[in-house]
Amino acid sequence: MILDWRSELTREGSRITLSGLHIAMHCHHYNINLQKMLEDHLGEKGIELMVQAAENACFTGFQSLLGQLDRLRTVKSKLELFSTLYQNCGLGIIHFEKVSPKGGRIISLSSHHVTGWLAKHGRREAPGCHFVRGWIAGVLEVIYERPLGYYRVEEQSCKMVGDPQCHFKISEGAHAYRRD
Repeated sequence: MILDWRSELTREGSRITLSGLHIAMHCHHYNINLQKMLEDHLGEKGIELMVQAAENACFTGFQSLLGQLDRLRTVKSKLELFSTLYQNCGLGIIHFEKVSPKGGRIISLSSHHVTGWLAKHGRREAPGCHFVRGWIAGVLEVIYERPLGYYRVEEQSCKMVGDPQCHFKISEGAHAYRRD
């Protein structure tokens, strides 16, 4: 691995920096309560806000990171890096099964958000991996050098509703919040 975590991840007082960008780290209690509050009070607008925030943060951070790793040239090596980062950041396990510039399919076997949601609220009636949807979109937009909001990520099955895995379908086409 090319990434030197000791120099890339630093802390000065309460400020944490990853690859030159300030980041915030939250536990599952904070993340799940934020998600529930946004869903309960804003509905679809709250969901899109979570997707968009994750997508924007991933896009900005990963664009900066890849700019510093010029030895990573293949899509495969970039996908492996982001899969490893996802796991190392405690977000879960994610597999980029079939991915191309036109879209693809991604599976998550475990997730910080699924574990947190099930522990706090139990099963849901609808998929709820909104953060992961935004994270996937931001990563693929950086890898394939597409503009922010280029990919639509739909969660087709979700462990929060009792499915054995979370499946995400990626397609070209702007998110609903970017259509106007």
